[in-house]
Amino acid sequence: MDHLDFFKRSFAMEADGCGYVITNTMSEALHTLRFRVVSNNIYDPEYDMEIEQYTITLTLQRNADNSTLVTFDYNFASVDETYPFLRTLFLNSVTPIPIPFLTEESLEAARGNHWYKWIYLRASFDYPITFYILQPEGLVGGIGVYYTDPITEKRSRVDSLDHIIRGMPGATLGAEFQLLNFLCLEFDFQLYMGDTRNNYFVNMATVGELKFPIKFRNVMLVPYGAFSYALAYSPVFSDFPPLAAGGGLQACARAGKKGILFLDVQYMFSFTDAVMHNPHELTPEPEVIHYKRSQLGIGIGYKFGLVDRPKKTATFIY
Repeated sequence: MDHLDFFKRSFAMEADGCGYVITNTMSEALHTLRFRVVSNNIYDPEYDMEIEQYTITLTLQRNADNSTLVTFDYNFASVDETYPFLRTLFLNSVTPIPIPFLTEESLEAARGNHWYKWIYLRASFDYPITFYILQPEGLVGGIGVYYTDPITEKRSRVDSLDHIIRGMPGATLGAEFQLLNFLCLEFDFQLYMGDTRNNYFVNMATVGELKFPIKFRNVMLVPYGAFSYALAYSPVFSDFPPLAAGGGLQACARAGKKGILFLDVQYMFSFTDAVMHNPHELTPEPEVIHYKRSQLGIGIGYKFGLVDRPKKTATFIY
């Protein structure tokens, strides 16, 4: 094995293991590490013969002014005896260069700047569970729809109703803007399947969220407040509450060097009643049924940032 090639390859692995970046040209790097190996046979009087020995000279130069920062020699008889000392030789040769993994900046660069972006694009698969809480308005005993005999003008039939709970899949697409390191504004487009009678109807809404990220080293917790405006709702409703408000919590984790995986739990409630047409032909009164509407949403998604934003000294990393 060529000695010079051995040291170059070994030092390249050591550099990579310590977090240094090796470039192909001097113009891309701040420093250059030079190697020189020469044969340096010595005479051994005990055996009355010359013993083969080598000397490697390691020199670290600063490319800006070609000044020499470190230079030293190391003697060896074979490459086998150098294995235990390769890490020590490498670290001694790059002493003036800060070890990358010991600096906060290099740690963040290695992990990826996940938490500090101006813009994030996000997509998620959701499973919202919608609760329709029956209201007593116009119902017999607060729970019954009925039929009035036109001759006797008396109620001849009564059918009892109950609360309605519906869970159907959905999805969310959106963009998040990090206005400050501790404040984000997100705008989303939501859609989810189904209403109380038709599983294939697609509900649509726009959502705005004001988020307050709490950033840890590898995870981020994001409590937020939210409001939504319904864009499309089922024809089974005679009056549907367009506005809803609530909040949620998003738990985020790094995914690779650029992406973020998140779990989102959200609860929203409507300000006014969801008023549904009475679907019962045999008990058609009253004509409409009132419900209080709320929704518990669970989503799993992915988002990635587009533009790095600077950290502020007031931001705390735990």
